[in-house]
Amino acid sequence: MLKVNITQLIAAVKKAAPFVLPEMDEGTGYLYDNIYSRLSRGEAVLFSGMDFDAFDSEDIRSLCEIYDNVFEKNNYQAGGIVRTLRQVDPVCKAAVYI
Repeated sequence: MLKVNITQLIAAVKKAAPFVLPEMDEGTGYLYDNIYSRLSRGEAVLFSGMDFDAFDSEDIRSLCEIYDNVFEKNNYQAGGIVRTLRQVDPVCKAAVYI
């Protein structure tokens, strides 16, 4: 059985640095804002609404690298934390009143 000290866990989470998006050039930022982030939220992306002059093939490669090296890595690490926490058996402690 895995035991977790909730007080220490909360303190560690509070100390963790917030996630910050990596710097992106204008074209990669356009792809991130108008395609990737919208699809991630389950929104529709219409080709007719895209500005194909706002990015080029290098911007697409750049977004692919950011996905592989940042987003996928963070998702894998978060998944590992979730899998570990799911192994924790809840313990009920009875309150005693005197």
